[in-house]
Amino acid sequence: MKSQKATSKSTREVKIIQRGQYYLTPFTLDHIDEVVDKLSRENRRELKLLGYLSVRKAIEEMQKSSECYIARKGNGGFLAVGGLWHSDDQDFPQMFAMFSDEIKENFIAMARGSRMMVDFFDKTQTHMSMTILADYAFMLDWSSWLGFEAIGVTESGGNKYVEFVRCNPKQNNVYDDSLRPVMH
Repeated sequence: MKSQKATSKSTREVKIIQRGQYYLTPFTLDHIDEVVDKLSRENRRELKLLGYLSVRKAIEEMQKSSECYIARKGNGGFLAVGGLWHSDDQDFPQMFAMFSDEIKENFIAMARGSRMMVDFFDKTQTHMSMTILADYAFMLDWSSWLGFEAIGVTESGGNKYVEFVRCNPKQNNVYDDSLRPVMH
């Protein structure tokens, strides 16, 4: 029964990017139960540190207020949920990612999916930022591998976060528009 459910889900989802068995699809309300049930322990901790009392409420808010996608391998469960959070008080959209509790068993898939998502965002973004809890060295390395550069450390609620920024290497731009040369 479960494989029929997964197969029907896979065929219903719009695959905006697909490489082999891996694909990216828009995150919808239909995905919330699955993500809440299978979200990694680390991501649950982060949501709690951010002040969310309910994982479900946090995921619902994320779905409503961000450009969000889910990555899968074939007919299996989700590998990661990620996207861009656009905010008026930020210079660049904030990229975020949350992973399934099976991420360690699916490391290669996670790496491929992450690259796929960053390449997808490069089509529309000149810059992206990311904030990662300093406790997770693996995630800090992952962000550097994706082309993000650490630019500082902030502290909130007694926890340290590393701030990252990524300039799109496929676009010629400068960090600050006011520094662009004047064209005559």
